[in-house]
Amino acid sequence: MAFDPDFWGCIVLSLIPILILTVVFLVRRGNVWRYIFEAALAVYLIFAASYTICPIYFYGPIRESFIENGWKLRDCIYLVPFTDGISLDDLLNVVLTFPLGFLLPLVKKRFIWKHAAIAGLIFGFGVELMQLLTAAFQGFTFKYVDVSDVICNFIGTMLGWLVIAAFILLAQRLYKDTKNSSIVGYITERNVK
Repeated sequence: MAFDPDFWGCIVLSLIPILILTVVFLVRRGNVWRYIFEAALAVYLIFAASYTICPIYFYGPIRESFIENGWKLRDCIYLVPFTDGISLDDLLNVVLTFPLGFLLPLVKKRFIWKHAAIAGLIFGFGVELMQLLTAAFQGFTFKYVDVSDVICNFIGTMLGWLVIAAFILLAQRLYKDTKNSSIVGYITERNVK
């Protein structure tokens, strides 16, 4: 048996934070755009967790097979980055975390580059730690704890932040006096400097 939500499973799981945010919005009556971006961030995080941490197996024979073949926890840990050069997995890790850097400034009113850097590092280390704990818990893993992934997650988050920061600064210059409930008004209120 394994916990491995597919696309539709992630959609169903995404309904939970969306419903919670809808109730919060109806009670507080805040800016609708903030809740939309919070919901997008929650959906992104669910899909990212599904991709990076799952599947989690609860099936003994697989563990026994790994143990019989001499598998040790240290077999899934790579502390030297990019030993085989830059791979497709590295590029996918950059792409994976681009939305994180893009969405966080849209959720928080003030989100400067230092915040993006910290978020990228926390996300990268958090994912790798969860993969390590899952491997330790299961007694085996098909995932690898790799320092290259942390570096690529950091780069992806920073690239996402750079794109949205440039867009926000451009919107602030073009629409200086916009203070309404439109998405343009919401975006021009962000602080990314």
